[in-house]
Amino acid sequence: MPDWRQNLERLRAQAGKLPKILWAAGGVILLSLGAVLWLETSGPPYAVLEEGLSPADGGKVIAQLQKLGIPYQLAAAGNIIMVPQPQLAQARLQLGQAGVPGSSVQTAWSRLEDAPMTASDLAQSTMAVQALQLSLQQSIEGLNGVRSAQVFLALPPDTPFLGDQPKPAASVVIQADAASAQAQGQAIANLVAGAVPGLSANNVTVETTDGTTVFPLNGAMSTGRQFATVSQIEAQAAAHIAGLLIPLVGAGNFQTNVSANLDFTQEHIHQISYGPTHLVAHEQSDHSVQYGSGDAAIGIPGALSNEPPSQTTASTSANATGGKSTAKSSKAQEPSRSSTSLDQTYVTDQSEQDITKPDWAVKSLAVSVVLNKAALAKGVSLDQVKAAIAGGFAYPDVTVHVLAASFRKAPSPLLAPPLVRAAGPLTHALLEVMAAAALLFGLALPVGRRLAAVNIQSLLPPPPRPMPVALPPRDFSELREQAAENIPGVARLLQSWAEDNE
Repeated sequence: MPDWRQNLERLRAQAGKLPKILWAAGGVILLSLGAVLWLETSGPPYAVLEEGLSPADGGKVIAQLQKLGIPYQLAAAGNIIMVPQPQLAQARLQLGQAGVPGSSVQTAWSRLEDAPMTASDLAQSTMAVQALQLSLQQSIEGLNGVRSAQVFLALPPDTPFLGDQPKPAASVVIQADAASAQAQGQAIANLVAGAVPGLSANNVTVETTDGTTVFPLNGAMSTGRQFATVSQIEAQAAAHIAGLLIPLVGAGNFQTNVSANLDFTQEHIHQISYGPTHLVAHEQSDHSVQYGSGDAAIGIPGALSNEPPSQTTASTSANATGGKSTAKSSKAQEPSRSSTSLDQTYVTDQSEQDITKPDWAVKSLAVSVVLNKAALAKGVSLDQVKAAIAGGFAYPDVTVHVLAASFRKAPSPLLAPPLVRAAGPLTHALLEVMAAAALLFGLALPVGRRLAAVNIQSLLPPPPRPMPVALPPRDFSELREQAAENIPGVARLLQSWAEDNE
């Protein structure tokens, strides 16, 4: 059996037969791979320069780095730009000096600020609108789920009369999935309306790139959504009826048909309600009291001369007539004056509210049920079943028709339901086993027998035969001289050899 030295010599001999051009190409490839590996392993570490840039801003950064001769790498599908760690500070300073990445928003506002004095009002207004559009576009693209956005503002010029002033409007086109677009539609409209004076959110139209309007939502539903809503209501009603009938007659002993009539009219109502109470918005009260005559002079407050005389009481010894006259005269002499003014302003208790009816409402529901007469329990009538079904729905108009009839029994299955469910996988596994057996016995074994019968040594090239070695002729002259000198000994030697070989 040849050892490893012989195998090595054989490989060396075969390699020596290859053309030299192949050896040169292989050497170049190995040197290139070694150089790349050395550069990757021995180079400085890379640090993050910019992250999360838009494709336009990222292209500006890469172009500037190429211009400055600073190597860079892209990571995270191009969202991260990295440069060597020692050159990070230099790259940031040089990019900042060049104004890269300069967003289009900053460029637009800078262009407006640097506008010459000779620029017309129309040109300045146009630049201001463009800068505002780009600012709103950048803010909308920062919302969750919005990949890109484009804002269009329609701002009419001012007119001398406010009554004739047209209302501004706006349109926004966003690229987002359906769920994110529906969730962010109201927020985008409010954002745009809040940035433009006089713009109402209802005058902002938000659409997706596939043509779907997400704000404002139309009151009327599309035909496809209407059919889907009707089908959903009918399916829910059928499931509810099945839940009521299965305990009574059992599964498979009834057939249900549900037809729903929906109203897709949407109404908007502005309602003002007046309450029974009144609220006091303003109240002012004045109260004054004066003792003495109206034209009497008022002296220093607190002086005893200004105090009214105290009331006098008649003594018990005085006669009745005299006592009454004395009390009357003292009371008449007592000066007093009192005045009160009250000023109140009332506000009627009222409240305003906007009522928007839903997109759809169930007007009527028609239900038809066919029961198996044999499965209907004793004591349960069709009217009771009908009342139970009608009472299970709170719709305005529910019509229920119940019919009892004899059901034709389906033939009993030969196999149990679990076996029927497992028949498909078992059949598939059995076919796989049969295919494997056919492959084994029909192809693998015959091919193996054929290969065993073939002499592989005969297929291989014969080994090289050793070249015959030419031996130099031997000199028997000395042997002849010895035999001539001892002829009897040679004769005995030949006789013994002949006897041994008989």
